[in-house]
Amino acid sequence: MITVFIGLGVFCVSMLAGLLGLLLHRVLPDHHRGTETKDVVRLVQALIASIATLVLSLLIASASSHFRDQTDGVSVLAADIIVLDGALAHAGPDAVAARAGLRDMVQAAVDGLAVERRSDVTLIDPATVDAFYTAIAGLRTTTVAQHAAQQQALTMAGRLVQARATLMLRSLNDGTQWPFLAMLVGWLAIMFVAMGLFVRPNLTVLMALVTGSIAVSGAIFLILELSDAHVGILRVSDTPLRYALEYLKR
Repeated sequence: MITVFIGLGVFCVSMLAGLLGLLLHRVLPDHHRGTETKDVVRLVQALIASIATLVLSLLIASASSHFRDQTDGVSVLAADIIVLDGALAHAGPDAVAARAGLRDMVQAAVDGLAVERRSDVTLIDPATVDAFYTAIAGLRTTTVAQHAAQQQALTMAGRLVQARATLMLRSLNDGTQWPFLAMLVGWLAIMFVAMGLFVRPNLTVLMALVTGSIAVSGAIFLILELSDAHVGILRVSDTPLRYALEYLKR
């Protein structure tokens, strides 16, 4: 919800800046309304608009990349879980308990996601993962094929531990670059002041300011939503984990 309030805040800042420009228009001395003055202000406005556009594009690209990395991480994790279960299925009868443990871990993660409304597997207890890895290492194999399956299972279990740690570390960094964001809002405010500086207020001008404020606040809202993949409206889907769980229950 904080992203919604920040988006509304950016909308209010933009609108207030535009209204301030309209207010300054009324008190602006006549010798400040000349063509040369307008040209200079418009050149500065174009310069700030170019910089703001570049920074906004970079922030959107960075947030989108962060969100995509989180999405790919969950999908890769679900695929590793399916491959791990297949390896355990060929590791001998002693692996039955390990497969049940894997199924329980994934079930706990999915149930935790439903309660916490998060899209990662950091809810899995690290001690449970370590015990699961130890159980696989202790499997007794009697054939070469079972031993090979055990080694593959150990490799996949190691990747599972690594993937969990990676997702946990990524979740600690929401990807939002606050200094850039604050500077961007300041530039946008300056632009909106300049927009209303040399025009008389009317309904068309007010509607244009409202439309522009909605556009920039929507862009900031989108950046914040994509930067934090665990909360908010745009969250990484847990569908891959649910599919993996259904596969394990077959």
